[in-house]
Amino acid sequence: MKKTMTKTILFASVCVTLAGVAWGQYTTRSGSSRLTRPYATDYFEGFGPVDDEKRIPQKEPSFWFDLKYDTPKEQYDYARVQDADGAYRRARHAYEALVREWPASKEAPLAQYALAQMLERQGKLAKAFDEYQYLITYYAGQCPFYDVLDRQFRIANALLDSERSMFGFKLNGSDDQRVRFETIARNAPRSPNVPELLLIIGSIRMAEKELEEAVSVYDGLLNRFPESAQASAAAFMDAKCRRDLAVNYKYNEDRCRNSIAFFKALLERSPDHPEKAQLIAWQAELTNLLIEQNFALAVFYDTKQRNVEAAKQAYRRFIKEFPDSVHTPAAKERLAAIEAGAAPLRR
Repeated sequence: MKKTMTKTILFASVCVTLAGVAWGQYTTRSGSSRLTRPYATDYFEGFGPVDDEKRIPQKEPSFWFDLKYDTPKEQYDYARVQDADGAYRRARHAYEALVREWPASKEAPLAQYALAQMLERQGKLAKAFDEYQYLITYYAGQCPFYDVLDRQFRIANALLDSERSMFGFKLNGSDDQRVRFETIARNAPRSPNVPELLLIIGSIRMAEKELEEAVSVYDGLLNRFPESAQASAAAFMDAKCRRDLAVNYKYNEDRCRNSIAFFKALLERSPDHPEKAQLIAWQAELTNLLIEQNFALAVFYDTKQRNVEAAKQAYRRFIKEFPDSVHTPAAKERLAAIEAGAAPLRR
């Protein structure tokens, strides 16, 4: 069942326009544009797993898609005429029949590309995205690879933007939305646009309250692209996720300490961060939470477990680590009493 995304306030830099994307290409000596498929990997931090059972199967001949002609060229020319005339149903059947019957022909990638473009023009964006992905999967070296990526990016943004509020994301079927952006990143992991893709993916994770996964995505962005334009926004959203997790799981001391360390490192690395005041406030909040947790632990050993040695160690640790805390005078007084032989307290 598809989940409904809740509204979340996102950093302004997360907003994505539908402007064109220069995915990268080079020109041959003859002046023709030549595109190559970059190195690809299935692994990105915080991405959903790749389900082998859901990988795109190759199209096979089907009685639903009959051939009109005996050669790929004639079939392709017929499909193009139907497409140009607006006979989209006949055009789709003709394109599909060609790709299915003659998958190794030089017209097959042309037909597949034309099919995806036609669906995009019709506004059938989700289906168009999938057909572009089929093109990349089976004809990467025989299609304008980066143009296809650009079209996928535009489609993914259009589908995302269609149900995005001015303050964030409010979507149905967010898993599908996220997977589209993950797919584009996996298609071209070395593209200069990957940081933007990661920022969007992390934001979708956040909006779904999948904070652990969002942290992984943002950490991956910061580790791979620390100098990117998206790094500042990613760091802030990473910090927000860590703060929320620490507050939600307030008895996880390691998480709280790690989050505080993250804030310190971030502020040292980016002393002029545009969200510096908020970062300092979150750091102070978590530091206070850590103080309360540690004092409560010492009191627990002292009053609930009535474990003298554990209580003494906890009070000593607290006094040493938090000498300026409002609880420190009480901790010193109780530690002195215990060391003097006072009986454990009852509460």
